[in-house]
Amino acid sequence: MRTKGYILVEGHGEVQASQNLVSRIGRDMECGLTWTTPRRWPNLHQWEPGGRGGVRAGAEFIRMKPDAGALLILRDEDDACPKELAPSIAQRLRGLALPFPVAYVLLHPEYEVLFLPCLDRMKGPFPDGRAGLSADTRWDKESWESTRGIKEWLSRHFPKGRRYKPTVDQLPMTRNIDLETLRKSGVPCFGSLERAIRTLCNHVGQEGVVYP
Repeated sequence: MRTKGYILVEGHGEVQASQNLVSRIGRDMECGLTWTTPRRWPNLHQWEPGGRGGVRAGAEFIRMKPDAGALLILRDEDDACPKELAPSIAQRLRGLALPFPVAYVLLHPEYEVLFLPCLDRMKGPFPDGRAGLSADTRWDKESWESTRGIKEWLSRHFPKGRRYKPTVDQLPMTRNIDLETLRKSGVPCFGSLERAIRTLCNHVGQEGVVYP
């Protein structure tokens, strides 16, 4: 039966972090999918790159999974325009007629934007004893998505001698995200992520369904 949700990401830190986040969102939606451990896949900003990876190859790889009920492709937007790139990739995905729904989501400008509304929950020591963000950490920019380089911004708000490392910090900080706080904050790309997951959950195992 096609009951598993597959996730493709690019970064090392996003493997565990995105599974935690997507699984929690899915539980809130009472989604019937079981989300598998995300797989790292290169060049998810390109359809068919000259080198390795690419969206088409990733989608075709998941097509071969007999239990695949849905596919979420998740990556940092970096310097691309999500309003242009996401619909362009989605249109090409429709042409593949995959036997399950697929969603292509760009986090603008990067995954760590999802931490910003929940910074108060990330101060002080983490459960493993490592220092969290400094007590005076505040996001004082015009909008959540206005600044490129959130990883570097986070590093500047750890105590001296401590820097943000995605492979170390992305999962524990994701665990400290409060979904309701994040929803109320109005981070645009989180809204896109939730709509994408809802689309996948509502069309498990259905052919040709693509978000956006």
